[in-house]
Amino acid sequence: MQRLRIMTSVLLLGLAACGASDSSSTPGSDIPRGGNVLLISLDTLRADALSSYGNPHLTSPVLDKLAASGLRFEEVLAQAPNTATSHASLFTGVYPWTHRVSNVSRGDEKFYSLPDDFVTLAEAFDQQGYATAAFTDGGPFSPKWDLLQGFRHTRNQLEGAKAKVQEVLGHLDANADDERPWFVFMHTYEVHQPYMPPVEWAERFHDGSYDGPLIQREKEVRSDLERAGRKTLKGRVLVDGFEDFSEQDIRYLWEMYLGAVAYTDYQMGLLFDGLRERGLYDDTLIVITSDHGEEFGEHGRFGHSQVYHETLSVPLLVHLPEGSPAAWAGTVIPERVSLVDVHASLMDFADVSAPFEVGYSVFEGLRTGYFPERTSFAVTTEGFNSDIDRGFFRLDRSAHSGDRAVIMTQKNKADHRRLLDVSGPTPVGQTATEFLASEILPKEGSSELTGSDAHIAELHALVEEVTVHMHTAAEDRKAIIKDESLLRASSIDEATQSEMEALGYLDSDKD
Repeated sequence: MQRLRIMTSVLLLGLAACGASDSSSTPGSDIPRGGNVLLISLDTLRADALSSYGNPHLTSPVLDKLAASGLRFEEVLAQAPNTATSHASLFTGVYPWTHRVSNVSRGDEKFYSLPDDFVTLAEAFDQQGYATAAFTDGGPFSPKWDLLQGFRHTRNQLEGAKAKVQEVLGHLDANADDERPWFVFMHTYEVHQPYMPPVEWAERFHDGSYDGPLIQREKEVRSDLERAGRKTLKGRVLVDGFEDFSEQDIRYLWEMYLGAVAYTDYQMGLLFDGLRERGLYDDTLIVITSDHGEEFGEHGRFGHSQVYHETLSVPLLVHLPEGSPAAWAGTVIPERVSLVDVHASLMDFADVSAPFEVGYSVFEGLRTGYFPERTSFAVTTEGFNSDIDRGFFRLDRSAHSGDRAVIMTQKNKADHRRLLDVSGPTPVGQTATEFLASEILPKEGSSELTGSDAHIAELHALVEEVTVHMHTAAEDRKAIIKDESLLRASSIDEATQSEMEALGYLDSDKD
């Protein structure tokens, strides 16, 4: 295990004084359990879009302030670059190859939902006597995916951040007499494609020098939005044809995205003010994260379908409830964590153990001063619904370990394995650096291997880690799922079809 390089000497002194990982024997060294919990997923929010994560623009003053008095995790990786799969890992605490929940995408409109054999966060909190509620922004939170198991109250409709904030506060008001602690999950697509916050927010980071084709595209999208509503959007309208994008086009697109981030941050401020007005903010554990990031051409694509750092890197900010150790306030944790660790942390807070928990509680790390040094794995779900006899059409996998990452892609004609240096960020819109080593394994013919002997050895070592991980995750699935034969791919309904089109996952047939 690696010593936690906490950014405050006060915390280190406090931990040294406590000297024990068993918090029950050291009063004040642990987070107070049993209070309210608000889990917020700001869909498609990559970490470096926030000013607290180094963005040169002031995009997130509200979340920055929350982080300054709470916890901020510098390096957080999702387990999948899409909404359904990533949230399934967040809710169950297992990797995608165990739960197998998949998104829909163009050309593949079927998906696997979450089997009820898994115990979700909401089910765990419900069993602990919490009142549970979820306010989600449409798409794969549709009942067909069954991601919201355990939430006694749900609302799932594509509406945006403003509506979600009002719904959460309205629900708390309507249930103010309920003496039980509550667990509320809030999700919004506000920063998702096509990046359409109110005009004044969209223009916030533009300098007025751009006169390219995106201006007209944006006007057309806004006209459709005002005329017929959010579900009429075509999520990829701004990035289709990206092969002709100039550096200025990409910068404008990024600035639109930052405007959506800033508007969402503003809505978070209204939410937190509402909690303060109701006397709930101080006593509530608030966890803010995202399901995946967003790519702006760094590896040849726009959106979030690959398993590179820009599609997996997400923020993790925690507001600590009153009674938490004072030394924890304002802590920045540089060690890499994963979204499955968020699940483990919330289960820790609820004082519930999960039989197949693969994550590590960040509260345990803070209690002891140690975080384990672990590899973070991710996988797409593009191939989950392919004919099992033919194998998978495309299945991207990745592993991040230290300053290295391996990206493994299965394609029709060849499998590709690539080793990257991830010690520094890739600037938005700029092509990523060359691979340190690569291996191409064609279906026919001889393989191609490039790179130094040392880098090739690193490549093969990480490939082996991925192989072992996939096997372990599959074995965990066998132990959890009672009857695999009952699981079948599902098709989406018409309402969800419209939402997925608006988010850019499916092509519209209404042209």
